[in-house]
Amino acid sequence: MDLITLDFETYYDKDYSLKKMTPVEYVLDPRFEVIMLAVKYPGRDPFVLEEHQIQAWLDTLDPNKTCFITHNALFDMCIMAWKYRFIPRLMVDTFGVARAMLGHILRTVSLKAVAIHLNLGFKGDYVGKVIGMRAADIKAAGMWAGYTTYNIGDAVLCEGIYDALVRSGDFPMSEVVFMDTVLRMALQPRFVLDQTALAAHLMNIQTEKQNLIASVTTMGASGKSDLMSNDKFASLLEGLGVEPPMKVSPTTGRTTFAFAKTDTDFLELQDHPDPRVQALVAARLGVKSTIEESRTERLLAISRLHWGHLGYAALMPIPLRFSGAHTHRLSGDWKLNMQNLPVRKGNLIRSALTAPPGWKVVAIDSSQIEARLVAWLCGARDLLEQFANKLDPYSIFASFVFGRTITKADKSERFLGKTSILGMGFGVGWKKFQNTVKVSSLEQTGTQIILTDEEANRFVNTYRNVNHQVPTTWRILNENIRILAGGHGNFSIGPCSFHASRIRLPSGLDLKYHDLQNTGDGWVFSYGGKPRRLYGGALLENIIQALARIIISDASTRIRARLSVLGIHLALQVHDELVYIVPDEFVPAVQTLLTEEMDRRPAWAPDLPLASECSYGQTYGDCK
Repeated sequence: MDLITLDFETYYDKDYSLKKMTPVEYVLDPRFEVIMLAVKYPGRDPFVLEEHQIQAWLDTLDPNKTCFITHNALFDMCIMAWKYRFIPRLMVDTFGVARAMLGHILRTVSLKAVAIHLNLGFKGDYVGKVIGMRAADIKAAGMWAGYTTYNIGDAVLCEGIYDALVRSGDFPMSEVVFMDTVLRMALQPRFVLDQTALAAHLMNIQTEKQNLIASVTTMGASGKSDLMSNDKFASLLEGLGVEPPMKVSPTTGRTTFAFAKTDTDFLELQDHPDPRVQALVAARLGVKSTIEESRTERLLAISRLHWGHLGYAALMPIPLRFSGAHTHRLSGDWKLNMQNLPVRKGNLIRSALTAPPGWKVVAIDSSQIEARLVAWLCGARDLLEQFANKLDPYSIFASFVFGRTITKADKSERFLGKTSILGMGFGVGWKKFQNTVKVSSLEQTGTQIILTDEEANRFVNTYRNVNHQVPTTWRILNENIRILAGGHGNFSIGPCSFHASRIRLPSGLDLKYHDLQNTGDGWVFSYGGKPRRLYGGALLENIIQALARIIISDASTRIRARLSVLGIHLALQVHDELVYIVPDEFVPAVQTLLTEEMDRRPAWAPDLPLASECSYGQTYGDCK
């Protein structure tokens, strides 16, 4: 296979740039222009192609025998796929590789930062000199040679990163394949966006915010700005006789208002005896929450793009970051966060993701995979047998707590059992459990459940007593954090072995614990330049999430090998769920195939009972 490193340089200006646009909006914009493309083969001098030369060069390549290497493939490969209709057999994104290998050390894995870290040299800054200039302008200004040198320099650095992190053998080949799969979700979009549904959803969001603002005008709030401003909002609370909650900022050390949606004192005001205070807090939270509104606006904009010669209409690329989290799970990109699609409000965003006529959306979800892994890794045999025998662990646990038989008909009680089994394996305390139940119960049961402190404690203590192997594992892991900090000894748990600053995973990747220190208040490590606490429960959560990610990514790779011959590819991955767009006639067979692969036990855990749920519909929302 030909390994070819690429780097595109394209036109941009103050208003038209990737700082303000997603790559799909940028590449499909009429203003888009490729200025040059740097090409680097191993062991050969790099060269630059002008825009009119690129297609002729691509015509010399066999897509089935080509591997493209780029830094930030979600940009360069979009150009290659959408402008030149060339998708190679394999794509390697050194940006994603660097995130997986160096994300624990570096605040950013930009080409510049990674190159410096690996002592490969310094990235040039010539691109800043050509802002607002077309290729003809650059040539006329006598700047073509300088820009060419800059472009070649980026390709050489990218190849150097590949050599240092991938060609050296440190980066597993299985992860290269999975990375390619992730990239294809963006490059080969399968979903069609329902513009009508998105427009209706946007109107509902905006109307809801307007109603929230209107509901608090009698309390002195003159508009959105009064709710957004911390000082003005504090004055509104004081006007109702409420002392604004305060906190010490962890970054500045200064005392400031505790008005964040994660601040406990602020959230407790939702239950204030004065309904006016409740309304004011609800209005603040509603107005400050912009994610769903901005995402819907962005999706609408994408649905209206013109795909030109590709002949597409309203297609939705799915941009995901390979190894976007510490545990190597995927994360969202392009400020769309397609890893966190809300299930509330009638699945409106999910329902806007549709299959084209004659096709169906088929989704398969690995059921309770983290809870199953916790039971398996900790040796909680009773819980593991319940999963293996296809019993209902949620009802069984709720029965322990309530002292009577709980069935699926006991909706609220079973919900509490489910929340316990799925959430308490990582050391959750009674307060967090209490808040989780309060927030999620209304959506899932139709009734808001508010537990007393005593009731919440009873659930936590019962879980830890019934599944006593789990807290025992927390303690064992906590004792062995010292090995990660460079202490002597050997320790393994399941397929994971402990070493200084890292845990080796069965995938060949590591969980990294950079600069791990005991501060006196506990262990703290650094990831991406930010401190994180580490203790037994958190360490178990890291391991479990990493193992779950490996199981799902391995399953997606096996499925890819079986379905690609039918032209069926992964359209979306949301944590433990894989989603495909499938021709109507293939739906039953594909469901069987997906179930086979998703339930296949990994070689490193032959006694781990896995199970999955597969569904289909015309939209992604129909699969829920």
